[in-house]
Amino acid sequence: MGTISKRTLSDGTLRYRAKTRISRKEYPVYKESKTFSTNKLAEKWLKKRELEIEVNPNVYIQKKPTLH
Repeated sequence: MGTISKRTLSDGTLRYRAKTRISRKEYPVYKESKTFSTNKLAEKWLKKRELEIEVNPNVYIQKKPTLH
């Protein structure tokens, strides 16, 4: 289950950060977050991302590509 936190930027605008974290035995901890301009967008992304991971658990096992 993910969480959404409200952040206030230095110029006073609000942003919403959606975070998901998965910790399972024998696997590294998987963390992902993304920032949105509205709470509704953050909720939509979080639900979509959690469903993707639930359908295909290998998503969080695979390493993200590194930039060279």
